Amino acid sequence: MAFRRCILLALLLSSCSTLSTKSPTTQQASEFEASIARIQRADPKSPAVLSARLSYAEFLVSTDEGPCLRRLARAQEELNRVAADPEAHVMFPDGWARTADLEYRLHLARADCSGDPGRTAELRAAVEVAHHAAELYDSTFDYHAAVVMQFNTAILLRRLGDAAAADTALESTLAMDRDYGFRDDAQENYKLLLTWRGEGADSTKIAGLMQGFPQRRAILNFAWHPCDAHISFEDDRVSRWDASTSRSHAAASFDRHIGPGANGGWKVLYTQDAAQYEPGVWPTPEALQAAKVVFSPVALPALNFEVSATGEFTGTVDASAFASRLIAHTDALIRAQVPVSKHAAALTKEALDVTDVALSSGLLMAEAAENYQLETAMWTGATLDQGVWYQLSAPLSLRGLTRIVLQQQLEFAFTRMVPCTDATAESACVELVVRTTPNRQAVDQLFKNYASSTATRIVLDPETLLSYAREDRLYWYVAIGDGRADTVLQSEHFKSTTTFTSGAPGRH
Repeated sequence: MAFRRCILLALLLSSCSTLSTKSPTTQQASEFEASIARIQRADPKSPAVLSARLSYAEFLVSTDEGPCLRRLARAQEELNRVAADPEAHVMFPDGWARTADLEYRLHLARADCSGDPGRTAELRAAVEVAHHAAELYDSTFDYHAAVVMQFNTAILLRRLGDAAAADTALESTLAMDRDYGFRDDAQENYKLLLTWRGEGADSTKIAGLMQGFPQRRAILNFAWHPCDAHISFEDDRVSRWDASTSRSHAAASFDRHIGPGANGGWKVLYTQDAAQYEPGVWPTPEALQAAKVVFSPVALPALNFEVSATGEFTGTVDASAFASRLIAHTDALIRAQVPVSKHAAALTKEALDVTDVALSSGLLMAEAAENYQLETAMWTGATLDQGVWYQLSAPLSLRGLTRIVLQQQLEFAFTRMVPCTDATAESACVELVVRTTPNRQAVDQLFKNYASSTATRIVLDPETLLSYAREDRLYWYVAIGDGRADTVLQSEHFKSTTTFTSGAPGRH
């Protein structure tokens, strides 16, 4: 791939365009600084400020204009500002991949800038950061970036003179190339590995090593059958609101039965254990006594529904009764967990009011339909080539503002084959990654300052479209008014696991 060749030449993760023979000018640096100032004036608490600072730092690392140590020190200042910003710890709670990526580049650039006395120490630091960045990219399902970082560790180890460790790291990179189907990268990496070993990297040898390289295609069929399963989920949220950061934890555990429905379709029925439901309304215990905010309750995704014989969502069952029971149970939990705080009375009233809306039958019905669409219906009859990113547009609820439905862009791919559960060795399920962003024009018609981003990982049995796991990592931001008050920045990590207790032989 051109992206990989760029990294081979520069040992940087900047785009190939930054390697132009034309050096960027001081004018460009001034434009970055002016852009940061403009965003701060318009919306000082926006995540866009953090992104602009990182873009400026990346520019400073990639250009060759001016004394390098001074320029890199300025880039480090921008990185430090991001790390010290309270909003950053909400925007990047599970990742920091981009900042680790930038830190790697800084170490590498300083190694080339500082000369012999500090070069080795900077290169060793870059190896450690590259390992960390690979882990962070993996945790947010950016697998190609993770593989590139693994590749970079091999290059760095070679520069440090550790040929054996470099070979091992490159072999690990090739294993990842095979896992994710990165064919072009694998060819280049085999050529490099042969060169390092002095074996001659001719096309015949490379072709031999590439024999059996997987060309995977996922053919997804809706073929449900009667089965029972146990489902558990956890949802961790971090919110920056009114200059304070709060965390919440929601969890639930329940059983599901899929059985015959009307006209050859299917009925999905849930059995809830109320004792295993924690809606995550109050901040986590360490911050409970100082609580100044409440979170919306995380809806229990256990509303009964029906689908047609071909897998189309046909409607929910007893939504009003389920919503009433769930609201009553959540209200009881809220009253039982009131924090010791001078704000307790007002917060309790707010929590109860929020619960009535968030767990209303209408929203629960919409969420059930949307979840089924994302986890099952949109894949019915699909044929996906591994590593190819597809796009579509669909109306979805807005993160953080679930009563608002807007057109959103979905980018999705079949990324790899995985075991259906942690207890199985066979890679019989497909992993799908979906990235969702709202249509900018549609958002701008409603809000001056709003942003959101969602990455979803889904594990499905391709032969039946029965789901085994779902994981979401997302953040959203909204500013009401002038952006200097009434702003909310929230991130969320949702994870759901399904364990089949009957009806899925060989898959559980």
